[in-house]
Amino acid sequence: MRQRLFFPVILVILLATVSILSTGCAAPGLTRNEVHRRHINVINNDLLQMQEDIDAVLWIDRPKRLSSMMVR
Repeated sequence: MRQRLFFPVILVILLATVSILSTGCAAPGLTRNEVHRRHINVINNDLLQMQEDIDAVLWIDRPKRLSSMMVR
């Protein structure tokens, strides 16, 4: 029983390892500066989106409809 279970488990582990390692984590064809620039752009974009979300929650994302003039 153990022998029959051993081979499929090893095969699944081997296939999972190969599929994870075959993709790699580096960006092919990009220099270190290009990757760094892309990371900075993503961080800036995320910060701007977070600021817009906070403004929407606090209701400060739209101009007020109140007049600065006194209306009678």
